[in-house]
Amino acid sequence: MNFHQKLKEMANSEQKTVPASFSQRIDDTLENLPQKRKPWKTIRRIGGSIAAAIAIMIALPNLSPTIAYAMGTLPVVGELFQAITFRTYEVQDGKNQVSIQVPQVTTQSENDAGAQSINEQVAEYTSRLIADYESEMHADGYFNLNVDWDVVTNTENWFTLEVRTAVIMAGAAEEVRFYHIDVPTGEAKTLSDLFAEDFDYVSVISEELKEQMRQRMEDNPQEYYWLEGTTEVAQWQFQAISEDHNFYFNENGELVIPFNEYEVGPGSTGSPEFVIQSPEVYEHLLYHP
Repeated sequence: MNFHQKLKEMANSEQKTVPASFSQRIDDTLENLPQKRKPWKTIRRIGGSIAAAIAIMIALPNLSPTIAYAMGTLPVVGELFQAITFRTYEVQDGKNQVSIQVPQVTTQSENDAGAQSINEQVAEYTSRLIADYESEMHADGYFNLNVDWDVVTNTENWFTLEVRTAVIMAGAAEEVRFYHIDVPTGEAKTLSDLFAEDFDYVSVISEELKEQMRQRMEDNPQEYYWLEGTTEVAQWQFQAISEDHNFYFNENGELVIPFNEYEVGPGSTGSPEFVIQSPEVYEHLLYHP
């Protein structure tokens, strides 16, 4: 029996009722809708999310200690983009354990292309993680997988979803992914979309990153980066970011370039982040949060 069949059997064996708290959230949301909108139009906009939530709650209710498959929070009326916990997988089998909060971006915007694109990417990513868990769960030792998420930016201009993954096997590893939407257009964006084609943002940002890394090593001997002159292993040396490297905007609107563990240094360096200071970069930014 594979992992997905196991989830279905667990769900089918449980009582299929919708918790009162979920129904109350729906009632509260409908009661607080702005009066200036016609009810049927507002309901139509959020109806898809509510219907999907009810279907999920009936199919796999969040009542089992071994598996939960449930809605998180409903979208807040007034913001074009929101994220909800669309599914929650929680399974424990001996020393193997998985807990995955699967987010889904919802929108009241007429252009939902960005939301759909992100949801497809997240679904593919989490499905691959579950497949990895399924193949490793009976191996010697243990396999621990945890996935959660957060919305780090949600303004009238920009929306960013953060998905965090932690895997513990023989060792531990963490990965963070950021997904972005330009709110006015509803389109998904990556780092390459932030600049015009004639601006070599990869070189400008990469050179500043190297300078910041060297400065950090001078300031803190415990912080170490794989650069030319610091390691003889050529394939480890950080040369440049990719065209669509991870990024996000912090609360000050500054561009932040994060790295996962072991990406630019040993495990002791952790998952470093760098706030870009170059005026040249900000002069060429096409989008701002």
